[in-house]
Amino acid sequence: MGDNPSSSSSLPLLPDPIHEPPPAYEVDRIDDDKKEIKEEEKKNVDSFLRLSWYCARILFLSEFILFGSAGNMVYLVYAGAAPKSVPCYYDDGLTPNITDICKMSKEERLNLNCTLDPQYEFYSLNVQFQYFCEETSKVKATVSFQMAGVLFGALFWGFFADAKGRRLALIICFTVTMFLSIVNAAVTSLLMFNIVRTIHAFFNGGALIVYGVYKMEHLPRKHRFLISSLIAWSPNYILITILAWLSHDWRTFQLVIVVFCLPAFPAFYFVYESPRWLIQKGRIEEARVILQKMQEIDGVSETKKEDMKKMIDEEHEKVLARERKSKNYNVTHLFRHADMAIATMTLSIGVLVTSMIGYGLMFNLETLSGSLFLNSIYLGLIRWALNITTGIMDFKIVWAGRKLFHTIGQGVVAMGLMMLAWTHYQGKSEYMVEVVRISTLLSAAFVSQASLNYHENVFISKGMLAMEYFPTVVRNSAMSFKTTFSRFGAVIAPQIFMLPLPWLPYAILALLAFADTIAFLVIMPETKGKPLAETMPEKKKKNLSQIPIEPQFSKV
Repeated sequence: MGDNPSSSSSLPLLPDPIHEPPPAYEVDRIDDDKKEIKEEEKKNVDSFLRLSWYCARILFLSEFILFGSAGNMVYLVYAGAAPKSVPCYYDDGLTPNITDICKMSKEERLNLNCTLDPQYEFYSLNVQFQYFCEETSKVKATVSFQMAGVLFGALFWGFFADAKGRRLALIICFTVTMFLSIVNAAVTSLLMFNIVRTIHAFFNGGALIVYGVYKMEHLPRKHRFLISSLIAWSPNYILITILAWLSHDWRTFQLVIVVFCLPAFPAFYFVYESPRWLIQKGRIEEARVILQKMQEIDGVSETKKEDMKKMIDEEHEKVLARERKSKNYNVTHLFRHADMAIATMTLSIGVLVTSMIGYGLMFNLETLSGSLFLNSIYLGLIRWALNITTGIMDFKIVWAGRKLFHTIGQGVVAMGLMMLAWTHYQGKSEYMVEVVRISTLLSAAFVSQASLNYHENVFISKGMLAMEYFPTVVRNSAMSFKTTFSRFGAVIAPQIFMLPLPWLPYAILALLAFADTIAFLVIMPETKGKPLAETMPEKKKKNLSQIPIEPQFSKV
């Protein structure tokens, strides 16, 4: 037999480990994996949300709802502001005038026979109804009544929005809030003001909680933090302060807020119900029609429309499977799984602490040196600068997540509160007025964001993580439960600042802020970049694909 080069060896040639392609079954497996990943992306509602024309409609409406809700929450900062001093003048020209009756004892004030001339920047309830000195606490109590209304409103309307729809709940709450705002401007006594304000707050609390969920369910996940930082309390807070300064009195200020919110009513006509909510409720055809309208408004290609139809069909199958199980989700389901229960309580207690700090500092701004309006504008500018900075960082830096911003923000708050506690404990608050002023403004700037959303640096981090962590079927219930704690913190915040020792409120809040910083860092997961979960995990087996990352508590 002649030598044949092609068969000179009985051994097969070994594949080149660098240049040789993988076996056919490996190629098929890799291709299948890629197809599964792409299919998973198509199945998710997030894949069809764009920062485009329809999203602009949602953001336009959101801005006016936020302005109205924030304006009514901040309203008592000015309507309940005590005068800087209360001089008393005698007409006889012989008796020395009194520079401030609040520096006298209560018994001495009973025998005064002079003309009061309160010095104020804003014609508040205190000035009109003559609540001066220690009696200003009666007006401060109005804050607690208002926040109690917000507390119950957030809880009730959160459940209502889960059952009947986000858009319907928003229309009802916003309309009634604006009507009661007009009634509020016409009351003739503090008692009537408290009654109307409490009912008003019930609906305003509903608008606050539902607005955040409705907006978030329409935002692409890549832009959530940035948009939440731009359409936020800070720029609105600055505008509200300017309007309060121009209004000069509490009745006019209330009516001005209503006038500025009027564009929201026609805006409701140009937006639809949340497709996420419709899909979860099994109203598939309605969701299909709305998503198609959204795609048409955004000018999406036919290919994308076909992908969207396929996604809805797949979601429909999931809904039918859930209906066969006949399970109705409510707030109790937040505590059916240990990890979710721990995360729920960590977030809830955290917003309780944050709310106590934020509202306690905000409703005492008139005690700082300088102008109430300038201090409010400084506060808004600092907050907005922080929001924009963190929003850009979140968008540009992959590893800059919710936990990082929360840790930095709440840490700064804790240190600022410790400085305030030390200053008051040493009795140097009257000599270190600028230290007190700067520490208060910085602490309030890092912590203040009253909305589900909350609400800036600290509240946005908490709110964003909560929105992204909880599945759609219980998201509104979870946000309502969390917001209930937030509003309860706002209820007790004025009472904490009435403690007899001036340094004690700051010391208590500083310790709570440190504890919240550590708990949030250790227990909560990082949710940045994760798709919104749609369903609850299975009860008998863990399925981490149905819920965001487990809290780190179990690992610790």
